[in-house]
Amino acid sequence: MSPTVRTDSVSADSDPGDSRAAVLELRLQGSAASRGIAIGPAVVLAPLHRRLLQWQVVAPSDRSAEVERYQKARDLLLASIRESLTATSFLLRDTHAIIEAYELIATDPALDEAIYTRIQRDGMPAEVAVSTAYDAHIHALATATDSFLRDRRYDLENLRQKFLELLLIPEQQVELVQGAIVVAPSLLATDVVNYHTNGAIGIVTEVGGITSHACIVARTLGIPAVIGVRNATMLIPHGRTVIVDGSRGTVIAQPNEQTAAHYRSLQREQVSLQRHPVPSAPVATADGITIPVYASVDSPDEVPPALSHGADGIGLVRTEMLLVRLQHFPTEQEQYQWYTMLAERAYPKPVTLRVFDVGSDKFIHGMPHEANPALGLRGIRFLLRRQDLYRTQLRAILRASEHRNVRLLLPMITSVEELTATFDLLATIKSELANTNEPFDEHLPLGVMIETPAAALLAEHFAGQVQFFSIGTNDLTQYTLAADRTSDLVAHIFDQLNPAVLRLVDHVARIAQRHGIELELCGDLATFLSATELLIGLGIRAFSVAPSYISALKRKIPTVDSGQARALVEQALQCRDSASVHALLLDRSTTLTSTSPPEPPLP
Repeated sequence: MSPTVRTDSVSADSDPGDSRAAVLELRLQGSAASRGIAIGPAVVLAPLHRRLLQWQVVAPSDRSAEVERYQKARDLLLASIRESLTATSFLLRDTHAIIEAYELIATDPALDEAIYTRIQRDGMPAEVAVSTAYDAHIHALATATDSFLRDRRYDLENLRQKFLELLLIPEQQVELVQGAIVVAPSLLATDVVNYHTNGAIGIVTEVGGITSHACIVARTLGIPAVIGVRNATMLIPHGRTVIVDGSRGTVIAQPNEQTAAHYRSLQREQVSLQRHPVPSAPVATADGITIPVYASVDSPDEVPPALSHGADGIGLVRTEMLLVRLQHFPTEQEQYQWYTMLAERAYPKPVTLRVFDVGSDKFIHGMPHEANPALGLRGIRFLLRRQDLYRTQLRAILRASEHRNVRLLLPMITSVEELTATFDLLATIKSELANTNEPFDEHLPLGVMIETPAAALLAEHFAGQVQFFSIGTNDLTQYTLAADRTSDLVAHIFDQLNPAVLRLVDHVARIAQRHGIELELCGDLATFLSATELLIGLGIRAFSVAPSYISALKRKIPTVDSGQARALVEQALQCRDSASVHALLLDRSTTLTSTSPPEPPLP
């Protein structure tokens, strides 16, 4: 996406030294990698400018010294990695293992031998030997069909970058101020840990994969991060104020007064939450309707922080993130241990495990290449095709359900046949477990994701067989409006408040109410406080959001009267376009007194 630039007068909140004539607000779009809002001065780490293409052969008499240069740089790199291992000792084993993986790469005998050979036999300078040896491994990963393996190349690229910095600029030190935003071409997971330890509160990178180790560690540490921001190190001025919106993948450099005010309110909300945690009990609307606010998480690491943020349970666990950590399909026992950890950490609050939602933009080994993967083997479709994998996961979940706080969620359901096939498989597995006297929850609650028009229109047939619905507004909007939510070209079409989307939600809500099953909403729309009243009026009776949004949502819900909210819905359903719905909500917000902090406009 091309950067958006706006010219505004300088506010009183501008940084010292800013031009007094005008400030250019620069909006850059990347990929959301770690949720949350961070505001601070940019520390821009420029890429290495030393060219490695032109080099002279090292004389045989000097090659021993060149080997020593390499060994010294490697020792410094290993020391940095081991320092990070100490800094991450408080984290769970899966995160600690990520840093250990760096140590294994840096001491890989094959890489070591390749570098020594290049120096001693070919006369390459140490930096050229390191660069070319790593390049060979990176190229092999870049051409892999497995997306997880492809993302591993970023780890190798980052290690190579760190090696070259130590060889070419050994005295370079990154000076961080408390509250800084690190802007870099790419980062290692160890960099994320070290910068966080030294005061960094946000991250922006030009490249990287959402499943890269650096992103996983950022999420674990709760550092807002945006990746894939093209030319960020050239466009973002060093030392100027930067806003990182890790939930929407937006980076704003030199924000104007209005933008800064919006995001500072959200930042104050985050700080207030840390000092005054929201009570763990569910909140109710002004007219007494209890509405749980759950947390959406990726791993057991995130459960305790989510509960401390006031989560009433875990409304969505993206179990496919286990594939990221292990980089292979986990065994039944590996899954059982992971799901048990989730259940135990949340107990007695509920934990909703969504089965592997792979496909679309989440490729794994063994999946066929598709021209249009968003419409292909995604979610339940892939699992039913690979019932060996599906059976293993369901067995592990059923075994973990002995804690009686586990719920099962099925993604991308578009037909009754898919639901029936899952029930048949569950019945077989339950019988097997019963025969071996293994404990499990015989009444394991089961729900389906409503994220396609087909699922919404078939909700009546699903309702009699499941215990809850979870509406995924991101995909429901994408499939209803036939607009790729990752495409800049149709971003103006993708609007979660489009009347067509609202009417589908209303249809599902009426069915859920008639059958007495819980209707939960997850997705970006749940995080916009200006839409909370409308959603409650539609019949949403639970939300699942990123932990950083729980406090604001729990404070907003008690200000809503469901009767008045339903009247608002009736008006919204009569709107002919998205703009009319936005105008209606804007008009409504000006007539209400709310203590909720303002938030950025709806996308």
